[in-house]
Amino acid sequence: MRYTFLFIFVIGFLISCNRNPAKTQPESLESKIKKEAIALAKDYASGQLKAPTTTVDGFGIITMIDDQKRYRIDPSKIFTGQIDPDENLDALVTLTSFYKQDPGLPEHLVLIHTNGKLILDKVFELDLKIVKLKDRIITGELHTKPRTSPLYNCSHCIEIVNYQYMDGTLVRLK
Repeated sequence: MRYTFLFIFVIGFLISCNRNPAKTQPESLESKIKKEAIALAKDYASGQLKAPTTTVDGFGIITMIDDQKRYRIDPSKIFTGQIDPDENLDALVTLTSFYKQDPGLPEHLVLIHTNGKLILDKVFELDLKIVKLKDRIITGELHTKPRTSPLYNCSHCIEIVNYQYMDGTLVRLK
C-alpha cells in the first residue's frame, strides 16, 4: 500500500513537471512605459556625467558614475500615470544623485507621452520622496528639517504633500 501511494505520487509529480509552461502574456503598456522611462533617465544621467560607467545590481538598481558624480535609478520607484491634461500615460523618474560621497538633491524627471513616445519635459531638483501618482496628483514626503539637521530623518519631521504639474511647473496643492 505504501509503495502504491509513493508510485502514484511520483507519477503525478513527473506529469506536472512535464507540462508545457503557460504562454507568456503580452507586455503591458505600463511596463513598456517604464522601460522607455528607464532609457530616457539613463540618457539624461549620461549627459550629466563625463564618461560614465554603468552597473546594475541584483535588485535592478542602475548606477551611473564618473569621477565626480553618481546617479542611481531605481526601477521600482518609477511612477506611471496621467500627469498632463491628456489621457496618455506619463511617467515620473527619480534620480538619486551623489557628489563624491555627499548626497545631492533628488532630480525628478517629468516624462510626458507625446506623439506615441515619452519626452523629457522638465527636471525638478526637490528633496521630495514621491510615493504616489494618481489622478494627476503627485503625492510625496517632504522633509521639514534641512539636510544638515540631526532631525532630518526624523519620522515626525516629514510632511505629506500633494503637487500637480501645470504648464511646466510643479504647483503645491493645499
